[in-house]
Amino acid sequence: MRIFDSHVHIFNQRVIGNVIPRTELVRTLCLEVENIEYRLSLSSLMEQMKEADVRGALMLPTADVNKLAEVNRDFIETASRIPGLYTAGTLHPDYENIDVELLNLSRASVRVIKLCSFSQKFSLNGAKTYEMFERIQSFNDSVNVPFAVVLDTLTLADRFFGTDPEHTTTPQSLMHLVDRFAGIKFIGAHMGGLGAPFEVLIRCLNPAPNFYLDTSNAAHTLTKDQFIQMLDRHGSEHILFGTDWPWFNHRSEIERLDSYMEAAGYTVSEKQAVFSGNIETILGLAGR
Repeated sequence: MRIFDSHVHIFNQRVIGNVIPRTELVRTLCLEVENIEYRLSLSSLMEQMKEADVRGALMLPTADVNKLAEVNRDFIETASRIPGLYTAGTLHPDYENIDVELLNLSRASVRVIKLCSFSQKFSLNGAKTYEMFERIQSFNDSVNVPFAVVLDTLTLADRFFGTDPEHTTTPQSLMHLVDRFAGIKFIGAHMGGLGAPFEVLIRCLNPAPNFYLDTSNAAHTLTKDQFIQMLDRHGSEHILFGTDWPWFNHRSEIERLDSYMEAAGYTVSEKQAVFSGNIETILGLAGR
């Protein structure tokens, strides 16, 4: 089975240090924090991928307005040096040169944009945010491999980090974007609502041609039956395998997801779509 991890992070010690002391958050999200300081390097990521026979991984950076272009350049340079490692880019509604950055990302073969509204401090319902998505959608109309957008969905961000609740990506606000911008493929990280009540996920997240969910973390915060219900509801063509590395390791996440897909009645070809086919299509890698 070909495996591609669609959700990995390259964290520094500051990010880890901001999370680990929040013991209730760690417990709620079931984060694997033991010895995590040894999982912060690129070499550690590549070693773990090799051990689990993971053929590719997508890094998901975000940045504030002032560092946005620099972060994009750094991640593009990193991905260019390491076979099998790919990167998303990031944007911000307040960034003045969105069209230029979209062109730069596209020329660098970046096909995914990662947004984390609570840490980047913007509302999904703001006029500038809508304008940003309109520009992405317009750009998508002019290229063969369009941008997809990954949205972080930690619904508990205001509770654990004291962020503005208006900046939280909720299942409701995520679905609103999916409906409003049909020319963009949206990927709801963590099965669309990390920490959200399951009944909210079922009520608000409707299957749509331009809507995908990645599995990162969710198999730890949803029950097995709930996770399988999400697999049934959205179907194998709209689910992406992701680990949320370094919080979780590849081998155990692959085994867990495989067992859940087996219980959901997924065929071998359907499992393959989840484990790699869907993200490879989004990245324009299908058939390579």
